Amino acid sequence: MPAPTSTSARQTPDTGTVRLFAPDDWFDLAADIDEEAAHARCTDLIDRSYPHREPGLRADFTAALMAWRQALREQGVIMYGLVTVPDSEAGPAVWQIMATVVEVPRVGNDLDLGEVVSRLLGQELTGRLVYTEAYPTRMGVGLGVISQPSMSPDGELALFPHPDLGGDDSHIGLALSLSCPPSGGRGLLVVGNCLESEQVVALAGVVALIGGNSTFDDEGPSGNEASGHDGPSEHHGPSEHDGPPERHGPSEHGRQEALK
Repeated sequence: MPAPTSTSARQTPDTGTVRLFAPDDWFDLAADIDEEAAHARCTDLIDRSYPHREPGLRADFTAALMAWRQALREQGVIMYGLVTVPDSEAGPAVWQIMATVVEVPRVGNDLDLGEVVSRLLGQELTGRLVYTEAYPTRMGVGLGVISQPSMSPDGELALFPHPDLGGDDSHIGLALSLSCPPSGGRGLLVVGNCLESEQVVALAGVVALIGGNSTFDDEGPSGNEASGHDGPSEHHGPSEHDGPPERHGPSEHGRQEALK
């Protein structure tokens, strides 16, 4: 799974610059690079993934990726990381992790991030088979959500299934993180999914790492005004000297227990 991380600046038309803390060894379809470079990366990915396919078909696959990239960026997606591992301890892994800037209500205190997530996704969290945990982030506050969405035989998708879920439904893994200043205003929504639902706890760790350590350009480690430092040296990832105390996210034990 992705481990090396770095902080990169992503420009958004309406919200300025996001200091995105994310793996630097994966394929990011929404990377902030020019179209020629993006086309070269997509071509390389397709050629390595389908070496025995006809050149014309590979060119069609590349064109489809580029069209998907354009659609994502037009919708405000600033990161779309793809992780594929043919074999691992937990079996083959296919993960997708995306990030976007969202509006968060401005409040004086007691911001209910669960309510914000419900509004953003259009589904209730209360009374569903879902694990949630609030935790501190570099922006100020954050909420982690883990679920195993169900797909019924007739194709109905429930992001947060009811407890009386039918036994014939199939499942995937879903993990999301919403981080923002305590007073609201804007936030970073990171959403990941995996085809194997049992891998959702590991996926949630990566999602929480991204959401917990990313910042907006005008915010410091606690959601206050920036202290004058910027760039990769700001990130609060694992340190050779002091370990990972600054790396915030839902607790591993809580995630595991919630999905038993």
